[in-house]
Amino acid sequence: MEWHYSGTKVNIAVIFDQKLQGGGGFQQSLSTSIILNKYKNERYNFIFLTTVKKNKEILGNLGIHTRYINLSVFDKFVSYFRRNELICKSIRTFNIFKYGKLDRYLLDLDVDLIYFLSPSGLALQIAVHKYIFTVWDLCHRDFMEFPEVYNFREFEVREKLYNASLAKAIAVIVDSELSKENIIRRYGIDKHRVVSLPFLPSNTVEISEEDYEKNYIDIKHKYNIPGEYIFYPAQFWPHKNHRYILDALRILKQKHGKIINAVFCGSDMGNLNFILEKAEEYGIGSQIFYIGYADTTEIPYLYRQSIALVMPTYFGPTNIPPLEAFALGCPICYSDLPGFRNQVKDAAFLMDIENPESLVNVLLSVDKDRSLVNEKIKNGNQLLEKWSENDYWNGLKNIFDEYEVKLRCWK
Repeated sequence: MEWHYSGTKVNIAVIFDQKLQGGGGFQQSLSTSIILNKYKNERYNFIFLTTVKKNKEILGNLGIHTRYINLSVFDKFVSYFRRNELICKSIRTFNIFKYGKLDRYLLDLDVDLIYFLSPSGLALQIAVHKYIFTVWDLCHRDFMEFPEVYNFREFEVREKLYNASLAKAIAVIVDSELSKENIIRRYGIDKHRVVSLPFLPSNTVEISEEDYEKNYIDIKHKYNIPGEYIFYPAQFWPHKNHRYILDALRILKQKHGKIINAVFCGSDMGNLNFILEKAEEYGIGSQIFYIGYADTTEIPYLYRQSIALVMPTYFGPTNIPPLEAFALGCPICYSDLPGFRNQVKDAAFLMDIENPESLVNVLLSVDKDRSLVNEKIKNGNQLLEKWSENDYWNGLKNIFDEYEVKLRCWK
């Protein structure tokens, strides 16, 4: 919907609340920040804010001026009590202590709207500012069996955040139509306020052929990998399902006499030792190469020199690594789950992640049928062409435009 520009700039606070080690969540927030900074105009003024000091440097290196918000534990403690119903009533009645620290900070910046780039708990501290909220997934509901979304009341923490934040958001941004349906069904949100904006590949995979050759990194030489490898960039959470890859590699070795290595990168979230110990137990320890958190300059080389990206994750319904693999011409082996199929369509080899023989058969196909591999790579390129950063920006702009016309009623 197009509105006539009123001549008054709308100040939008863009809150980047993710750490570099956050993996895909960080990369998605970074990609969105780059797009907003690129498409800034006379109508919308984006004020970038972060609660993580390191992000100020990272964004600054990309030409994005960012302010650091220092919210102490005490500030969060005060905010928690301010949400008490009796305290809120007293604040309204006596007109005292009207604003918490975050609201005061945003008022000083004359902020008209907040855009949370992630499902941030900071939304619970907001009392007077309107906001856009982002939800990447609802996997605590889809797969609540996993300890990372169940133990130590993590399930309740997420439910409290979503129940308190979604209904107040002027818009909720999700990754897919399936996520949109689930948000509407599970939390009773009006469908016109839930906007599906699919992920984009991270900026780490943007590399020309010239730069690729100029800065070439021989992955096998660097990490002493003897032979072909599959690649899986994922934090070591149980839901990432690294165990499935080990099961498949053991079957390949024992039944088919074929040795394929695996390169894993990502932060240890508690499951790394389990995976490494299981690999030794299976007799494939020498085939597993854990390289820690990979430097962004290595990412294109890790993809392009691998046999395939193998991503047997349970959590979705969409993920960023398949998009990165599409961009780099890397074959993809992906979980055959609802939503996942729709993200990759016919551009990936789908795996039954309850049966490791499925991955075995897929890897044998990748090894033998190059024409099929090339066809899927071509299909992946075509999928990327259907959704661009300009499309993403237009989706955001529609939200901003609709809010701006209402903002004129009081500003």
